[in-house]
Amino acid sequence: LEDAVGCTAGPRGRTVAISKPYGSPEITKDGYKVMKSIKPEKPLAAAIASIIAQGASQCNDRVGDGTTTCSILTAKVIEEASTAAAAGADIIGIKNGVMKAREAVLSSLLSMKREIASEGEIAQVATISANGDKDIGSKIAQCVREVGK
Repeated sequence: LEDAVGCTAGPRGRTVAISKPYGSPEITKDGYKVMKSIKPEKPLAAAIASIIAQGASQCNDRVGDGTTTCSILTAKVIEEASTAAAAGADIIGIKNGVMKAREAVLSSLLSMKREIASEGEIAQVATISANGDKDIGSKIAQCVREVGK
């Protein structure tokens, strides 16, 4: 899951072919779409995939982007927590550590946040979200200018 989704990350991410029961495969660079298409057969793997999908869905609902990064981070946290638990670490301690790390990361990210104001900056962000399509990025920036934030 992490590899299939992770390879789509960022402006230089790769596309993935998703098999469909009918018609041609879908070619996409959308990590969230890739993640939702993966249906593990083993119950534990399916449960983990479901947890990752829920996190990505919440990320999408709250900010409209970042689902691939969220999926990669969630998968890594689950992997490391599972390794620690298998080695005998206290599960409650692991949970508390994850929550402390979460707060530290959020605090750090908030300290780095900056407002984007110019149409050029908005176009840059929109272009990245549109998988590098500069035309879409500039049109979104125009819409933001006309309608407002």
